[in-house]
Amino acid sequence: MSTDAHVFITRPHSKERPDPFGQAIEALSTPDVHVHAESLELTRTTVSDEECKRFADDLMTYASTGSCGWILFTSARTIRVCAHRIESFVDYMKCVHERGARIGVVGPATAKALKALGIDADLQSEGSGEDLANAVVAFDRERSVQTREVLLPQSAIARVQLRQMLSETGYSVRHYPVYTTVTVAPRYSRKLATMCSSTSVTATVITAPSSARALKDVAHYFFPHIPVIVLGQASATTMAEIAPEAQVIVADHPTPDAVADCVKRILETHAGHSPKKGI
Repeated sequence: MSTDAHVFITRPHSKERPDPFGQAIEALSTPDVHVHAESLELTRTTVSDEECKRFADDLMTYASTGSCGWILFTSARTIRVCAHRIESFVDYMKCVHERGARIGVVGPATAKALKALGIDADLQSEGSGEDLANAVVAFDRERSVQTREVLLPQSAIARVQLRQMLSETGYSVRHYPVYTTVTVAPRYSRKLATMCSSTSVTATVITAPSSARALKDVAHYFFPHIPVIVLGQASATTMAEIAPEAQVIVADHPTPDAVADCVKRILETHAGHSPKKGI
């Protein structure tokens, strides 16, 4: 007789519109264990057109003057928001880049989102905003770069350490909170409680720091009972801050296969034991 294992993922996933992470997780099913990926859409993105315009205006200015030192991106979502809301965003970015501005990103997913627009990052750091700040300072010091103007579009709820560290090191940081993420209505918490009490929950996959905060808001009882798989150091850092009691597993890479490997290890660890249920 087969058993069911449920993995929550903070991304849209359904039979009609399958998500690559959900598909990789469900592909772990065997005759003995049927693995289900359950979608938890905990946040929605709200874009600030005013901040997008402010960022676009500065890009236009620096495209003309060539005086910008760095443009930094800490998430793929920021790049997607800018590309969608700012007309000629790619052209502005390429122009500023050609005139000498450097582009820095946090993590391979952000670099990939930029590459999809035909733009290569000059600097990619692993982990958190702090890592990117240290990498920028080291990059400029090694090359004796004098231009210290930084453009930083981000989420309005992004951690402040990146811009604080750069400011303290003498950089002039222009910050643009181009979007924010809003937690879904509290009624979602009741739905989650019902699902947890009636199904076997193996793990939760968190794909962004904002989703970690939202999960903490609507379902704090997940911690420390259910292992949490995160895609990178930024989410791991957020989890350590908001839920130090949580069992956090950082995927080797921010890819569906790497996340599926984490789920597989959890399933193997709990083989012969009843999955977590009735929290």
